Amino acid sequence: MIRQIRLNNFRNYNNRKIEFRPGVNIIIGDNGRGKTNLLEACFFLLQGRSMRTADVRELVRGDEEEAVLEGVLYKDREIKIRNVINREGEVKGRKGVKEISAVSFQPDDIWMVKGGPEERRKYLDEVIGETKTGYREILREYQRTLKQRNEALKAVRKGIKDRGYIRNWNPLLYRNGRTIVEERTETLRTLRGEMTGLGEKWGKGSIETRYYTSMGDNVGDEEKTMERIIKMEDAEIRRGASLIGPHRDELLLFLAGRNVRRECSQGEQKLVTIAWRLAQAKIVQGGTGRQAMLLMDDCLSELDEANRRTILRELEEWEQSLLTTTDDSAEFEGTNRVWLEGKRDE
Repeated sequence: MIRQIRLNNFRNYNNRKIEFRPGVNIIIGDNGRGKTNLLEACFFLLQGRSMRTADVRELVRGDEEEAVLEGVLYKDREIKIRNVINREGEVKGRKGVKEISAVSFQPDDIWMVKGGPEERRKYLDEVIGETKTGYREILREYQRTLKQRNEALKAVRKGIKDRGYIRNWNPLLYRNGRTIVEERTETLRTLRGEMTGLGEKWGKGSIETRYYTSMGDNVGDEEKTMERIIKMEDAEIRRGASLIGPHRDELLLFLAGRNVRRECSQGEQKLVTIAWRLAQAKIVQGGTGRQAMLLMDDCLSELDEANRRTILRELEEWEQSLLTTTDDSAEFEGTNRVWLEGKRDE
């Protein structure tokens, strides 16, 4: 867990030290006071990266030359970590810790439900990348192969190359694609079990997931899958795009038998996304042995009183969680409140 964090020239913070306790920590402040920035700083200390941007230069406040993050963590022993992020995008210091992992809920997570298939694939790949060594590199290699194969399809459509140029990429597309589909299917099975348990515990019914792959039911059979790819070749040439592979797959979510995207309310959709993040945290703990810390940004808004209390009770079962909100409430009695006061630039 995080005992203490100091932010110097990080985002909107000039110089601020904040202490946290075990259990639920409620970060309270008006919009623009830096609640999300504080969670981002905690995430950066634990993961060695931001959950909001790939450009670390954005983390440096105003025209300052560098931002400094310092943290005192505890997991069986005290751990001190210091990161210095300069204006050129260089980071000095330890990039993350092995003992503790952070799982972040953001308001934009609702697009996992409301968005298209690519959004749901992204969230699933994130879970796998946290628990399976080498998975991110397989994804990158697949994307490189896919790009090259799509270029080959366009070249054949223009008459510049023959079909053999396309087929040279098929084996690599298949091998990496099969690995991705198998990892997604396995991880989704575990996620589904955790999420269903939460849905039933909360009195909402089971939360089910269904994965549909464009590679067909025989993805493990290379010969049959390659035949399927060849059959799609004419259509792919016309489109100039690969139509078979994990980049075309879909993941659907159901709550008590209802399609979450089409049939559930905004509050129910949010509960499902929270359940996803909690299930992710449990998988990270079980798969890596690291303690998972929950960083929950504005997770209670749009929920009624009963559901807010349900989520708070759930968070109480974790060793430590940080939750942001704009207003104090009697529901937070017994938690550690952290008030963000003062002007926006303080």
